[in-house]
Amino acid sequence: MRIERNRNNKIMALKLKIGSPVIGEDFYGRDVELERAEALIQDNNLMLAAPRRVGKTSFAKRLIDVQCAKGWNTIFIDLEEITSINHFFKAFHDELMALPEVRMTDKVMSKVKKWVSGLELSTQAGPVQASIKANSTDNDDFNGLAEVLNALEHHTLIVFDELTVLLESLTLIDDDGRTVRTFLNQFRALRSSTAESCSWLICSSVGVRNYTIQHNLSDTINDVADFDLGAYSDAEATEFVSLLAQTIGIEIDDKTVRHMLAKIGWNIPYFIQLLMSRLPKGKVTKAAIDNAYNHLLKTGSFDTWHERLNKEYGINKDVAKLVLQYLCVNTEGKPRDEIFNYLYARFSSFDNDSLGLLLRALMTDGYLVKDGELYRFRSPLLRDYWKETYC
Repeated sequence: MRIERNRNNKIMALKLKIGSPVIGEDFYGRDVELERAEALIQDNNLMLAAPRRVGKTSFAKRLIDVQCAKGWNTIFIDLEEITSINHFFKAFHDELMALPEVRMTDKVMSKVKKWVSGLELSTQAGPVQASIKANSTDNDDFNGLAEVLNALEHHTLIVFDELTVLLESLTLIDDDGRTVRTFLNQFRALRSSTAESCSWLICSSVGVRNYTIQHNLSDTINDVADFDLGAYSDAEATEFVSLLAQTIGIEIDDKTVRHMLAKIGWNIPYFIQLLMSRLPKGKVTKAAIDNAYNHLLKTGSFDTWHERLNKEYGINKDVAKLVLQYLCVNTEGKPRDEIFNYLYARFSSFDNDSLGLLLRALMTDGYLVKDGELYRFRSPLLRDYWKETYC
């Protein structure tokens, strides 16, 4: 087994960080993906397309570190807690003001002040404060931001995390969808008008493309190329386990690692770390793996997967739950026609086209995978949790 070493040729040990993004020396692997992303981001806007818990945010922050080392400006904006366009601009302003180039350049600062005055944002007493104002869809707001970004001397990488969460928030306050469409159209125009000075990376744990397809908005993001981020290979996952084992004080041989990875069935960092956090100290056996696995199924570690169906699948949430309940007991998977017949007996108004979109959403979000003609749970761990909890 190859053990990863740092620049001083010392064996690395990784911290066991469950759920939160990893940075610095705790970031593991992804060398091939990073090299590809570095090449593409020079001249393209990217959509980091991957299911939840694969490590999108960690990967995006690693790419930020790489581009920052090259002299780029870098901006990271988490949109999960932002519920209005006005607060979107506020967050953008705060990140811009953190750039040394903005603070030290009179030319850029004058453009920032002009943009902020048009937004009706107050900069008194420290950081900008958002005024009480309805969601703004004024072109001038985006045009002013474009002027600021184009005035920067160095190229800028801008990363948006959880864009879909903001879009869903805007949908809740605007049933006819005009605010969302206008925002996305203006955001697309912003990307176009800053093409020479900025590169954009869009991440979301819920598929942005799923959202735009559902709301007939795909044309607003057709300038962004998908960048797939998959699970670790078996070799990467094996080494990842070995490095974590050093940190948590366990001894595990390759054969037992293979048993553990087979139980998980999907080599994403979150699942590996979850299971390893339940292992006892010392020599790890297959029986210890099985006990930890069975105990994990009874915890709330996967509850968000069910909760997000209620939040994100709208009128299709009950149908999505029924599909998952059907497949968690049919462990080898089922073909599409049998899934449709099962659903039709319970939801006669649900048509075949709707099923196609639903299955694609469930695959994009990490619940299912298509194996030949069969649809099945992507991970045995998630499948067994579903069966234990909801069937």
